[in-house]
Amino acid sequence: MHDFVSKHGVRIYSVLAALVPALVLVWPRVPWEALVALSAGLLGVGVVAASHEDTKTLKALYEDSPFEAELRGDVGQ
Repeated sequence: MHDFVSKHGVRIYSVLAALVPALVLVWPRVPWEALVALSAGLLGVGVVAASHEDTKTLKALYEDSPFEAELRGDVGQ
């Protein structure tokens, strides 16, 4: 489950963020304070998700490309 959340965290976040306005349609009597708290929580999760994606991007930048050996002519060695 941790790997799934790690790989698809931003997608999960976007689905949750998209569902917040739907709460008002489904439950029109939801107090605005609850929506503000939920929105603030989602903003915090968004920052964490963006930071995690940045970390994965930096890690990928420092790895060799799978095509690097082919470009150097080291294929099959």
